[in-house]
Amino acid sequence: MRGEPVAVLEHHQSVVIGHAGVASVGETLGMVPGITALSEPPNPSQDRASITIFATDFANGTVPPTEWLERLAEREGVTIAVVGAPATADELDPTTAREIARLRSAVDATVVIPPGYHRRGIRSVVTTLHELIARPGVINLDPADVRTVLGSGTAAAITTGTARDTGDVAVDAVDAVEAALSAPYVDVDSLGSILVNLVGGEDLTLAAAVEAVDGIEASIPDDAVLIWGAAVDESASAVHAQVIASSDTTPMFDRVLTEARQPSAGENCPRCGGHVAVYTLGERETAACDDCGYSGTSTTL
Repeated sequence: MRGEPVAVLEHHQSVVIGHAGVASVGETLGMVPGITALSEPPNPSQDRASITIFATDFANGTVPPTEWLERLAEREGVTIAVVGAPATADELDPTTAREIARLRSAVDATVVIPPGYHRRGIRSVVTTLHELIARPGVINLDPADVRTVLGSGTAAAITTGTARDTGDVAVDAVDAVEAALSAPYVDVDSLGSILVNLVGGEDLTLAAAVEAVDGIEASIPDDAVLIWGAAVDESASAVHAQVIASSDTTPMFDRVLTEARQPSAGENCPRCGGHVAVYTLGERETAACDDCGYSGTSTTL
């Protein structure tokens, strides 16, 4: 992001909680006004942050303590888990799958970061959310808008994309959204809903923003819901788009699930940790999870 960190009001605070080797990312982000970096969740009575981001890396086989998840579930405002996905099917053991499922149940949304991009992905999630909520705009967005978008899918992407300066704000806005969603640390497809906050220079007038939104609507799926806002930053030399997208499809993580071996009766489900039973159809026998329906076929987290 260009320019100085955005000054924030007291009620627009963000908390990033680092776990499993990502605490250093939180410490760096804690230098930004309005962001508090912690190494464990605070008690609900200790703060009233509008957004809480919990970052952990399941790819390293480390799981958050149960009491952390309980305290995350009690927090007010929007809570988001940023999860480092396993790189291979061998790393997706039943214990890891069960802990990912438990974490998902404690937060409002889960962002899956592909292997190798976890730190960049965490930074993108935190800075995008924080500036989107804290920056005064021509058309403002708030945590309720974020919650609405995140509530329409099982996975999410939260990132910022910057466009080349063509001199046409509408064209640049579409390019910025596409750049955000094509980042290597983004793993979503088949968007269900999307929130876009356009940030640009003085040429980003309300009329230009409306024209830009028309172009964005034409570039996303017809049935996707779009919520948008706009803000002017005099220091911006190009249009950038702060994007939150929800989806039920995570292509790279789905591949790992597809390659995972099919569970056997009595084992824990490799996706949700639930009960696995064996079903027979003719001469074919299939083991499937009673809780989430997983049977070794392509699915989503």
